[in-house]
Amino acid sequence: MRNVFYYSQANHAVTIGNRVVEDFAEGDSIGWEDITPEAVSVTEGLDGARISFGAGRAGKVTIKLKPTSPTINYLNYLIDAQKSGIAFMLPVAVTSGVNEVVKLINCGVQRGSVATGGTTMSEREFSFIGEALVCPID
Repeated sequence: MRNVFYYSQANHAVTIGNRVVEDFAEGDSIGWEDITPEAVSVTEGLDGARISFGAGRAGKVTIKLKPTSPTINYLNYLIDAQKSGIAFMLPVAVTSGVNEVVKLINCGVQRGSVATGGTTMSEREFSFIGEALVCPID
């Protein structure tokens, strides 16, 4: 259950399958969103308009890592495997600073924004897109 009394930075965690993500970038480095198209829509039938609730759900979890994170090698391995036809459909779980747990199942992974090699550390972004984003109910 989501905690409504305190926020703890120590509670942040992301797991990919059974692997724990390490070395997040500074700032807001974990995000999730429901990307289900038209989950609720109006359907017109012979007897008039009705509300239609889509059963399918899709979601996206995005993480930003320090360029020194050991997790980057693992994510690059997964991306290379996907490109060669070996699909790893993994679950991703996020625990936020208020003990909110968000789960995404059957995920593929992709690289995000452009990475640079300048004089300051450039974060590395990865996104996971999966079948169902499951958020807690308060």
